[in-house]
Amino acid sequence: MRGTRSIQSTILWRLVPGLIFFVVTTGITSYVLSAEQLKSNAYANINDTVSQSKNYLDDRLGVLLSAVVAMFNNNYNNTDLVQSLIHSDNPDFAAGPIDYIVWNQSLNQFYSYDNYDMVDSVVLWYNNGKIALARTDHIFKPLHFTVMPYLNRTEGSLATVFWKNLHDRDIQYNSENDSKVASIYEWVGQNRTDPKGVFIVNIKADFFKKILSSPKISDNGYLLLASPDGLMRFKTVSEKYELDDEQLRKRLQETPSAFGRMEMRSKYGSNMTVIYDTLGANHWKLAAVFPEEEVLSKVNNIKYLNILVIAGAVLFAILFSTLLTRYISKPIKHLIRQVNRIEEGNLNISVKEWPQNEMTVLNYGLKDMVERIQMLLQQVKDEQEMKRQIEISLLQAQIQPHFLYNTLFSIKQLCDLGEAKEAGRMITALSTFFRISISKGQEVISIAQELEQVQTYLFIQQMRYGDAFQYKIDVEPSLLTCTIVKLTLQPIVENAIYHGIKKSEHQGWIQISGYCTDGDIYLFVEDNGVGLESEKIAELRAGLSDTGPVKGGFGVVNVHKRLQMNYGYNYGLHYESEPGKGTLVTIKIRKVPEQPTG
Repeated sequence: MRGTRSIQSTILWRLVPGLIFFVVTTGITSYVLSAEQLKSNAYANINDTVSQSKNYLDDRLGVLLSAVVAMFNNNYNNTDLVQSLIHSDNPDFAAGPIDYIVWNQSLNQFYSYDNYDMVDSVVLWYNNGKIALARTDHIFKPLHFTVMPYLNRTEGSLATVFWKNLHDRDIQYNSENDSKVASIYEWVGQNRTDPKGVFIVNIKADFFKKILSSPKISDNGYLLLASPDGLMRFKTVSEKYELDDEQLRKRLQETPSAFGRMEMRSKYGSNMTVIYDTLGANHWKLAAVFPEEEVLSKVNNIKYLNILVIAGAVLFAILFSTLLTRYISKPIKHLIRQVNRIEEGNLNISVKEWPQNEMTVLNYGLKDMVERIQMLLQQVKDEQEMKRQIEISLLQAQIQPHFLYNTLFSIKQLCDLGEAKEAGRMITALSTFFRISISKGQEVISIAQELEQVQTYLFIQQMRYGDAFQYKIDVEPSLLTCTIVKLTLQPIVENAIYHGIKKSEHQGWIQISGYCTDGDIYLFVEDNGVGLESEKIAELRAGLSDTGPVKGGFGVVNVHKRLQMNYGYNYGLHYESEPGKGTLVTIKIRKVPEQPTG
């Protein structure tokens, strides 16, 4: 797979950096342009808000101003109201019904449909209070208020119409509305430089509140009205963004330009922007105050969105490059994978059709080669199996003549001793032994048949040696139906008799036992003969493991090889022995149940 990774890496390293550079450059340029555009749009929108609010206030307050000015115009003596006020200058003046009608008509005209949402109350005070009346929609207490604040004028001023920012209402009445009002008032009297009275129109605080609170500047942005005598605002903002109202009012009043923008810092150091314009009706400053960071929050959102888009585009570029690389290298990777499988010994490979025709040709060529290898391997396998069968037959043929020679020699000895009956029994036992040994040409038989064969053999040997030894067979019944290579136990038992018990001076015994664990069967042949010297046991083990020459024990080595040919190299015989303590032979075979015959 190393070659495939090299191809993938080369393509990726050449393609991905260029795509990433293009995506990042495009994203940064887009962010800078969009951020500047958003910032410009944000300030433009707030400028529009201030301008529209200013125009609306100018329109509404201008109408009210015109009405107040028209009440006492240059033709001062021509109006009924003025004539009524002049008559009140006489010491014996007593107001009549007509006077009251004129006064009320003059006050009521400010409650027209157009002005109703603005006007809170109208007050006329003249000639030291000889004429003191008010018009409001509420029941109010007798008119008692201090008139002097309305008659004071800034030194050097020639105006006769004045504006007053939010203040407490001068006439008292019960109402759920705010007690704060703004006022427009005009001096009354023939000598305007020394007025004898004042005409006041109080404007509702709610009128200004709706105008200043309706536009959405930002979460902590607000509109305000600043005048020489105060500052009007209604929105409460976070303490972090609070400005000193008096300082702000002074800066707005002192600025020479009618409109513009300026920067200030809040009490906690936040950058605040003030965009302002001037009302034509009363020259108050209408200003929008807002934290710079909130207006630019959309810019930050664009920045974060842009980062996400760039990251997504980079990931897309990497993914696209990876997919393109896979498309190019996948056929090669598949071919290398098939070669690796062949190296591991797995010759089952698959052939795929690829858009690249050359790779398809290579795949079919590899498949044809593997099919020829499989054919050759099968041929070798068949030849090896044939060779194995021949070797097993030869080994078995070597064992049977060896046993037959020993048994016939024993029968000859009985005949020589005149034991014809015993010799007959031995011949019968011998025939039983060979009947099982032949087993219709089968190489493996059941463990029950193998034990019967060994028991027959032991019977023959007991007849030869009398009470020289005893034997016991104790194998788990569940193993009797499992199979074993025939003539496995007999050569081992034969060695136990001839090389162990026969050389011992005491009565011998042989025990055959067996059990099953983890899918394997363990059979044990144990005797109490003379045992084997360490050198002999080492030679025997070397012969069994093919690490040394076979010196004696030809039959045992043949049995071991037959078991390995049938079950594998992890199976076979294992010897344990000590001089004078006998020998223990362990036979390990795979558990294979006997197949029923049809």
